[in-house]
Amino acid sequence: MATPSSEPSEPAKSSESSRSPEVPSDEEVLQAVERYLSGRGNPVRLVAPGTAELSRQPLLEFRIDRRFEERHPGVPERVPGKKLKQIARRPSYTDLATHHVPVPAGFQPTPPVRLVLAGSVAEGPCPDCAAGKRDCDTCGGSGTQDCPDVVACDGCGGGSDSCWSCGGGGSRRRGSRKPPPNASPRTDWCRRCAAPKSACPKCVGFQTMTCPVCDGKRRRKCEACNGAKRVRHKPCEGTGFFTTFIEARITHPVESEQERVAAPAHLRLLTQWRAGWREERLRRVTDKLPADLPETLRGQVERQLALAEREVTRLATLRYLPVARVTVDADPDWVYFAFPERSGSATLKVVRRPAKQRVLRLVGIAAAAVVVALLVTLLVLSVTG
Repeated sequence: MATPSSEPSEPAKSSESSRSPEVPSDEEVLQAVERYLSGRGNPVRLVAPGTAELSRQPLLEFRIDRRFEERHPGVPERVPGKKLKQIARRPSYTDLATHHVPVPAGFQPTPPVRLVLAGSVAEGPCPDCAAGKRDCDTCGGSGTQDCPDVVACDGCGGGSDSCWSCGGGGSRRRGSRKPPPNASPRTDWCRRCAAPKSACPKCVGFQTMTCPVCDGKRRRKCEACNGAKRVRHKPCEGTGFFTTFIEARITHPVESEQERVAAPAHLRLLTQWRAGWREERLRRVTDKLPADLPETLRGQVERQLALAEREVTRLATLRYLPVARVTVDADPDWVYFAFPERSGSATLKVVRRPAKQRVLRLVGIAAAAVVVALLVTLLVLSVTG
C-alpha cells in the first residue's frame, strides 16, 4: 500500500528577524499610514508612542485535498458466455493487502482498479437453461395464448353507433336517431330491429365481431415468443455458459476540507483583487507551515494537517494575507487598513474606512433629517387641509 511521502522538508525559521519581506513589520505599517495621511495634506508622526494603535487581522484561505486508498475484498462474480481467456487477461492478484497499484495523479475522481484473483477464473454451463434457451414463461412453452372469440366491432366501436335506430338494443326508438357528424352512409339493415339503412355495415347492429386475430378459435399465437415456444435466456445472453471468477477492487476516493477567515464586507473587493496574498503548497506530511503565519491562523490549520487513516497523497494550499488595522488618536473618526498591495510588491496598500462612532453619528443625522422632513410634510398638509 502506498504511503504519503515523508521526505524531510527545509527547517522552518522561527526567529522574528527572519520575517519575510512580504509580511510588513509594525514600523513599516505605521510609516505607510503616515505617507497616506501626508498625501491627503495631514502630515503626522505615528511611530511615536501613544499616537496610534495597531492590531493584526490576517485573512486566510486554506484547502486540503486528500486521496485515500481503500481495498475491497474479493467477491464471486460471473459474466455470460465463454470468456475465460478474456477475463484471464485482466490484472490479477494473489495477496490483496500487499498488491501494489499506482496512486492516481491529481485529485479528480478516478474509476476503481478491478483485480481478478489468480486461479479463480472458470467456465461452466448455465444451470437455468438448455443451450441458451428456455420455455417461454408467458405461454408455458405452448406457443399460444387464450384469446376471446368475439371483440368489440372496430367499425362502430361496439357502442350506440352500431345502429342509429336501436343503438344495438334491438328495439326501435321513436324517430331514428340522427347520425353523428361526418358519419359514413349506413346501407345495411339492422339485424336486431330491422331498421333499414341504419346499422353498422361490419356488425349490422350486434356491436361485436369475430376476433380477427384467432378467427373465433379462442387461441392465438403467443406474443412473447411469437409462437416459438422457447425464448432466449437473458441472464446468460443465450450463450448457455457463464464465466465465473473472484474480483477485488481498489479505490482511491478524494476528500476535501477548507478553512477560511474572510475579510469584512468593506474590504472584500480590495483584498480579493488588489492584495498580495502569500501562498504555500504542502504536499507532504512533514512539510511545515510558514514560520511567520500568525498563531491565530496556525491553530486553525494545524489540526487538519495530521495524517488521516488510509491517506496516500495530499495537496494543501494555504493562502493568507497580513492585514493591519490602525487607529490614529488625533483622528478617531477613521480607521486605516494596510496590507501588501500585490504579490512580490514591496509597497503597502492603505485604505481608510469610517469608524463605528462616525457611522452611528451619520446614521443619527440622517434619521433626524428624515424625522424633520416628515414633520414639515405633516405641517404643510394640516395647513393646506
